[in-house]
Amino acid sequence: MSEANQSQPGAHELYSPLPAGKWTRLLLLEPGAIGDPIDCSLHAAKFDTQAYDAISYVWGNPGDARSIHCQGHELEITANLFQALRQMRHPREPIRIWADALCINQADLAEKSFHVNMMGDIYVHAQRVVVCLGDDGQNGEAADVAFSVIKDYNHIAAKYLSEDLLNSREWWKPDDGYGPVTTARLQNVLPVFTHPWFERVWVLQEIGLAKNAVLAYGSSMIDFAEVMDFVQAWAKTGSSFPGVSIRTGHISDLFRYIWSSYVKDDKNSWFKSSCILRVLFQRSLKSAKLDFLDVLFRARHIQKATDHRDFVYAFLGHPLARSDDGELLVMADYTKSLSELRLCLFSGLSAHSLRFLGLVWHSIPDELASGPSWCPQLDARRAWAINGRYEASRGEDMTSVGKLPPQVDGLFLELSLYLIDTTGFRGDVAARETGDGGEPGYRIAESMLTERPSLAETYWSLLEEAETCHGLAYEDKAFAFASTLLAIMEEEDGPSIARSFADF
Repeated sequence: MSEANQSQPGAHELYSPLPAGKWTRLLLLEPGAIGDPIDCSLHAAKFDTQAYDAISYVWGNPGDARSIHCQGHELEITANLFQALRQMRHPREPIRIWADALCINQADLAEKSFHVNMMGDIYVHAQRVVVCLGDDGQNGEAADVAFSVIKDYNHIAAKYLSEDLLNSREWWKPDDGYGPVTTARLQNVLPVFTHPWFERVWVLQEIGLAKNAVLAYGSSMIDFAEVMDFVQAWAKTGSSFPGVSIRTGHISDLFRYIWSSYVKDDKNSWFKSSCILRVLFQRSLKSAKLDFLDVLFRARHIQKATDHRDFVYAFLGHPLARSDDGELLVMADYTKSLSELRLCLFSGLSAHSLRFLGLVWHSIPDELASGPSWCPQLDARRAWAINGRYEASRGEDMTSVGKLPPQVDGLFLELSLYLIDTTGFRGDVAARETGDGGEPGYRIAESMLTERPSLAETYWSLLEEAETCHGLAYEDKAFAFASTLLAIMEEEDGPSIARSFADF
């Protein structure tokens, strides 16, 4: 979570202790023109009794600071927050806003932990969540064009993106071309989707809980649902604009796996005006049931957090973060170490499911010294390991019938197991030295598949050696080999496996 610089003079005088209960501070932002100094004040308030907007932004470089006036004190804040306040400020009327770096005494760990536990309520009760991307560097002109072309594109897409098309793997293209949507205008959209805001772990909860959400960029604002409509429509377009590469697939996944999972009724959601998003939401309701583990790890490959504890704390406002009795599965506590948090979290999850064991992957010895070996690292990016493919239960809810249900004793996880086989032969791990360790992973994989002998050839030789030594026999050896390398699920047919193996 963001941390303000509380060492500056006067900062401590802004933060008198809050009353007990659901109290926070709201920032009263005085009116002014875009270039005027920022003047504001902090006021204790029950967040469920006053109207306010909540800001969602990227903390940014703490060394890049700007000055504001707060209750007679000159206070330094990050440039990103400074720009967000300028974007939010009304020219004639004071407004109430909530911004974590100013409304929370970041130097008080107890207050910080309290607010993180209540963060869900703060964003649920906000009348509006404003995503602030900051200045566009062109006096607002680039942002204005970006939002205009997004709306133009969505208007065209709305004619073609039916429910059937959204549920299919088909592409769409307009019969009469894209009209005002040109390659030149689309270039202005690129900075929106490459902004680090989309990688920040806290934004998932901030948008997920919003009743209404808008995105501010430069001097313009747009409904956040319009932005996500563009994301979904662009993902179904294909390569219609050579030279324009807008990566939206990972952002589409944020809605599919995370943002939609916060919502119970799409009629009261921030995307209630979007036909596209409501179709995708209804489809998500019919798909596999998610649990808190999915929320934590499904989109982890694009999330970033300076403090790895926030990979958990940033989701405590999610409905699945609570047990059946309504209590949080884990409480935010910044006095706890990362290893203590991992033990607490996965001990609690073990009482319901052991799916998280699929995420255990210790690649360096230091990881074994950072906590119990059966607890996954919180920055694990192997979401495919919990998608049911590697579970004997195939993702179905299972009830333990063993004599010893899973339980945690100190640092140890005790559980019943079925011994189904033993390992009689193994080959060397498929690894390759990378020199200074800077070679990209896809380059390493490429070389392993193209060098001679290739990865497939190496493992085929191991299979034949195992046959000779241990008398193994397969009805269709090539099919079994391909299925193993590709981690094929049983419902996949032979021709599709053959095609996948050829691509491999």
